Amino acid sequence: MARIDEPRLKAELKAGKPSRVYFLFGEEKYLVKMYTDKVISLALGGGADEMNFMKFTGNPRSDELSDYVDSLPFFSEYKCVLINDLEPDGMDNAELNAYIKIIEDIPETTVLVISERNVDIDSKKPKAKAKKLMAAAEKAGTVCELCYMSAAQVAAMAEKRAARAGCTLSRENGAYLAEMCGRSLTAVSSEVDKLCAYKAGGEITRGDIAKLTPKPVETSVYTLAAELFAGHKESAFRILNDLFTQQIEPIIILASLSGHFTDLYRAKLGQISKKSYNDTAAAFRYPPNRAFLMKKAYGSVTRLTEEYLGGCVGILYETNRRLNSSKADKRTLIEEALTEISALPK
Repeated sequence: MARIDEPRLKAELKAGKPSRVYFLFGEEKYLVKMYTDKVISLALGGGADEMNFMKFTGNPRSDELSDYVDSLPFFSEYKCVLINDLEPDGMDNAELNAYIKIIEDIPETTVLVISERNVDIDSKKPKAKAKKLMAAAEKAGTVCELCYMSAAQVAAMAEKRAARAGCTLSRENGAYLAEMCGRSLTAVSSEVDKLCAYKAGGEITRGDIAKLTPKPVETSVYTLAAELFAGHKESAFRILNDLFTQQIEPIIILASLSGHFTDLYRAKLGQISKKSYNDTAAAFRYPPNRAFLMKKAYGSVTRLTEEYLGGCVGILYETNRRLNSSKADKRTLIEEALTEISALPK
């Protein structure tokens, strides 16, 4: 069929006739997840249907995938098969060709959704295997790259989210928040929820946003850390390079990295001790209006070990010592720290 943008995808789904194949990817992971859920809901008639739904993560074997794709739906018009975070470059050529064959021959009664929620694909220069898989999906169904929205669009969504929580957020302040969060809907949603909890009703002011929302360097550091956790070393270094390009002082970058990883390490200790995030925040003497940092950290460390996070903190604190006492190039010291962290076992 075609490669389309977000407005066309929205219109197609509203029309009510699903494609046989969807390949959803892009920088705006919030939209990737949202439209994945919308496709599944459309295919299954809007309700939970365990008989006609199968979910995989990673790269399921092609023969196993084929069994589910080719079987008929049970008392339903469609069955839906979801693959989260398929990694085409992790396939050998035989598996890749088998996947392409499955996509080319997919039955009219099956909706296959490939949802790249945590896998980054360069739309302009995709790697060879990803390019072949996307080309097959484009012929059989729909390929959609979900990019960051404009500040105005993100502001409108932030305004509605705040209203649902009983708060008022002006369009102007919503745009300010959007830019603070790099127009990431995931980040904006999290920040709106935090601001609404802080205000407990009433108007969210520009001062509230400036006080509680992480500055761009902090937002970048959160994303950088997530990329390291996911094993995306190249992406993490691109973010670091962007910070240096913005002429952010190395000591500020390192301080943000150290603070974030310290929050994560404390959160892990709290989880191990079976404490709530509020109890952990109190134990480490976080001010009440900063307890949200611990809540956010709790959601990021479930699959990370205490040893790994402790190792990260140790590397960063040693880097801080060297940065303050050595004549070595400060950028090089930080790059070496990230290289060491990326080599730690998780």
